[in-house]
Amino acid sequence: MPPTPDRRRLLERLGALLDDAARRGPLPDAAALRDGLRALAEDQAVAEAVADSAGALVVVLDREGRVLRWNRTCTRVTGWRAGEILGRPFWDVLLLPEERDGIRRAFTRMLAKDFPNQQEVHWRTRDGEARLIAWSNAALFDAAGEVERIVSTGIDVTDRTRAETALRRQARRLEALAEASRVFAAGLDYKTTLDTVARRLSELIGDGALIRVVSEDGAWLVPVAVYHPSPERAALRRRVLLASPQRTGEGITAGVLASGKPLRIPHLTREIIRNEMKPEYLPYLEGVSSLLIAPLEQRRTVVGHITLMRDTGGAPYTSEDEALLEDLAHRAAQALENARLYGEAQAAVAARDEFLSIASHELRTPLTALRLALENMRRVASREALESLPAAYVERVLATAERQGQRLEKLVAALLDVSRIHMGRLELDLEEVDLGHSVGEAVAQLEDEAAQAGSQVTVSGAPVHGRWDRLRISQVATNLLSNAVKYGAGKPVEVSYGARDGRAFLRVRDHGIGIDAADQRQIFERFERAVSSRNYGGLGLGLYIVKRIVEAHGGTVRVESAPGEGADFEVTLPLRPAVPLPGGEAEPPVQH
Repeated sequence: MPPTPDRRRLLERLGALLDDAARRGPLPDAAALRDGLRALAEDQAVAEAVADSAGALVVVLDREGRVLRWNRTCTRVTGWRAGEILGRPFWDVLLLPEERDGIRRAFTRMLAKDFPNQQEVHWRTRDGEARLIAWSNAALFDAAGEVERIVSTGIDVTDRTRAETALRRQARRLEALAEASRVFAAGLDYKTTLDTVARRLSELIGDGALIRVVSEDGAWLVPVAVYHPSPERAALRRRVLLASPQRTGEGITAGVLASGKPLRIPHLTREIIRNEMKPEYLPYLEGVSSLLIAPLEQRRTVVGHITLMRDTGGAPYTSEDEALLEDLAHRAAQALENARLYGEAQAAVAARDEFLSIASHELRTPLTALRLALENMRRVASREALESLPAAYVERVLATAERQGQRLEKLVAALLDVSRIHMGRLELDLEEVDLGHSVGEAVAQLEDEAAQAGSQVTVSGAPVHGRWDRLRISQVATNLLSNAVKYGAGKPVEVSYGARDGRAFLRVRDHGIGIDAADQRQIFERFERAVSSRNYGGLGLGLYIVKRIVEAHGGTVRVESAPGEGADFEVTLPLRPAVPLPGGEAEPPVQH
């Protein structure tokens, strides 16, 4: 048993009594007693020195849990001096409240000789820090064999445990990143990838996950994935988000989108929600105690954000959670970009296949008609046969062959134009052009087609001249008028032109099937149409060519339409386009 100052003084007192007795008279074995006491005192001194110089904590407790021995390492680790601890029950001073009952039960077991020889206990230091101590326990017994003292030696494992915890956390993070990368890379469908990202983020960090992307016009945040382990809460959040769309410049996410930096709110309060977030979102933020937002960035452009929401009762998000989400958001953004590109590639392949199918049909139709006309002419190729045929019949066959040949020429010309536009080789041959003359040529060219469709074409306009490419401007007018006749449902078509605000305009309006607002942008793209190709022929290139020719002149084209109310197309052109000339200089705009 380690010495105490009282025991050392007792040994010194016994030595003095022996010396005094020896002076008074003969004392049997006095010398042996003195040597034994001296040796015992030396052993006690050595034990005391060892206990105080040991790197381990050494504590001796009595049966009441009072501290009888407190070495220097205990003071160094806890900050408590021996004078402040000795004689006091250790659980009153050193234990954390949440561990106190469990340790007292273990102490009672030790008094009953049921020893947990090793255990880890948190001790509270003088400044309030919790240190984790790994203890080894032993007992000293009295003459009756009962536990008299408990001797415990401990090692401070706080730093080691923290390091191990950090390593395990880092390992889990790397594992999560690796798993997320595999999961994200495996998904090529855009919607599936979004749902997978939201679900995995909820599982890895918790609890609810929301992904929103910036709309094409940059004005709105569009919810694309909402996940929560509770389907009811997920459904509530979807309803609230759909009912209250958010602009990119609104709320707490605006700063994340503008800075491209994550935002962590460890403790989300109603004041923060009321002052910095949309009040309409309060219903789905009920029960959220912590918030974490990370931007979705692609090619240095923020395209959306991921928000994680901790349910009440869970631990607040930490800086490590923030770092993990930022890394995962980067990987998620790449996965979404890959899925988007894959979707575009699939759509392009589908559009190509559809175009090839349409093109083969469109080319086969005039070829068949042309072949039949030529076969008819071959059967009557002799002079006698020709002289016996009515002139009207011969004229009709030749007109059919000529018309189908012209149709083939237009189809091939359209394909060549698309190729030139795609390769950036759409060159303009600028000259003075009368817009009214070009419109008149287009109307004359489509006169038979309009008559067959039952559409009456009316033209009105004021003279306007500009420096344009004559053939290309005529092509614009022809394509717009052909489009109006095709989709005009046999109703009147109005064409008007003139000058306005220093620019020329051409307007073509029909009263046919109209165009849905969702389709009005795509109709100007290659091979795109707002209706089925089964019901309406053509390659789906006319408006695409119009848009590119007009833009090459520095102009604009727009459409106003609604289903069942027809379509109103308007082209505006500068009178003197600033376009590159063959010599390399730009055509200067007209000065007013």
